[in-house]
Amino acid sequence: MKKLFWLALIAIVISSCSNLVQDNKKKVVEVSSPQITAIGVEEENLYVFRGIPYAEPPVGELRWKAPRPYQSNTPYDASRFKSKCVQPSEEITITNRRLVSGNEDCLYLNVVVPKNSAEISKNKFPVMFWIHGGSNIWGSGDYYDYSRMAELKDVIVVSINYRLGIFGWFSSDFIRETSSDLDLSPNFGQLDIIEALKWVQNNISAYGGDPDNVTIFGESAGGHNILTLLASPLTKGLFHKAISQSGYIQSHSLEWATSGSELSSERIFEEDIKYLTNASEIMSYLRGLSSDEVYEKYIDTAEKHPYPITPITIRDGIVVPKNGLYEGLEKVDPNLVIVAGTNKDEMNLWYINSDYFYQTTLEIRRTLKRSEENLRSWNRYRSDIWRYRGAEEPLRRMAESNDNLYSYRFDWDEQSDNIAGNYALFLGASHGLEIPFLSNNFSMRPITWYMKPILFPESSAAGRDALSEQMITFWTNIAKYGDPNAFGKFSNWEKFNMKNQAYLTLDNPKSGLIQMVNNPVRRDELLKDLESDSTLEIKERCVLGWIAVRQFSEFNNPKPPFSYCNDFSEEELALFRKEVEGSD
Repeated sequence: MKKLFWLALIAIVISSCSNLVQDNKKKVVEVSSPQITAIGVEEENLYVFRGIPYAEPPVGELRWKAPRPYQSNTPYDASRFKSKCVQPSEEITITNRRLVSGNEDCLYLNVVVPKNSAEISKNKFPVMFWIHGGSNIWGSGDYYDYSRMAELKDVIVVSINYRLGIFGWFSSDFIRETSSDLDLSPNFGQLDIIEALKWVQNNISAYGGDPDNVTIFGESAGGHNILTLLASPLTKGLFHKAISQSGYIQSHSLEWATSGSELSSERIFEEDIKYLTNASEIMSYLRGLSSDEVYEKYIDTAEKHPYPITPITIRDGIVVPKNGLYEGLEKVDPNLVIVAGTNKDEMNLWYINSDYFYQTTLEIRRTLKRSEENLRSWNRYRSDIWRYRGAEEPLRRMAESNDNLYSYRFDWDEQSDNIAGNYALFLGASHGLEIPFLSNNFSMRPITWYMKPILFPESSAAGRDALSEQMITFWTNIAKYGDPNAFGKFSNWEKFNMKNQAYLTLDNPKSGLIQMVNNPVRRDELLKDLESDSTLEIKERCVLGWIAVRQFSEFNNPKPPFSYCNDFSEEELALFRKEVEGSD
């Protein structure tokens, strides 16, 4: 049940010729570009290309190596989505007990092109490049449909798959001993994204896209990957604007990822390789395992720890500066236009799955076990911590070199209050809820029929449609003009800088709730408020303080900041955090 609810909310990235041919069902459209000739389909107002390979399948000897660009002279069927990358299974049943879904052969992208009277290659549309979220563990580019954005605003939208989990982020001395150049990096997932951006630079003009006007946008782990790309020395010239939605800063050293973490290579394959004698032999063995075998060993190791570390960006000195993401952001290209924001109630998405807060029946009926004030405090502190590391502190660092910065907070929370519970309180402006507004699709595939009237009741239709229209305008204005205020109904989105650390609230325009607010999250003030918050028990304050100081820093894992927390071990706090934030 919990997994279903999760999926329902957040599964919410030279010369050419083109000709149209008629088949029995749909017209097809053929586009030849330097790397591939793709055969897509013509829909009512769009040309759609699905499942175009941008890199060679990273299988066999290419497992845990940088992506190799795909090149072919053979026309390629781009009419359907291809496999998602290896990830935890969404469909474990009595008859299907596989823990793993997807395929290692997954490095594909999708291109949605507005249709007009011109030949495809004669256009010069701005390009919006979507990077999906999912903790860098699960997800796929085909989960998200931005056709409406492309159709309404004359932009090309590209969405991508990239390697996930242990296949996307894996630090090993064995790899480094047997590799060179980009293969030395353990950040394979981010290297995939970079390769897809190179594909756009080399090929998108054939689809009528402008390679000199590329905007990257993404949510959650996608937002994190965008902040990483902004700090990376490998991305110069690959994009020109960036929008991070609920991203975050998190990175670790090579040493920690290799041997210090709960999910280090030394621990995952400890038993398998203890009798093997050298790095080449070990890598031959590891690359010979099936994807299921690799992933199940990864899951087995993760389950031994109370709160395992998910795949994270590694400071390798190749993709990510050795001195970390924050320092890299201080040197960001001053010509880039950058937006970073979060949602007001980010953490409610995790709390709504938590037995600590709720008694749940029939999947959707929720009764609050604790006080409303207690829930609000948990959500406020955790969401403010997320905002600090996902928007405000990254923007403050980027303000050192860049004055083209904008910040927002998504505040829409007009869910129904009915027999299922008070979802405006329980969920509100939770993590991932802005995605249907950007896609202008409130019935998107993962949202089940019984959840839609709760998440998006008919009484909210006018306000949410107006907000959707405005958000799409803001995002595409960034892509088209580098200015969210251009030609819009609202023109009050002020730039973020050290003197003006304000953000734009994205809420019901019908109620005048799109407005600038200057209320930045300050580390010391948050900790001071938390230390004496009477709505929280002492253990609750300790785990929140422990989370805060750990996430405020890229480099260390300090202990809880309050003296009365000395009685709690880190393992106790980790177990309590897992209990509160829910788990499958």
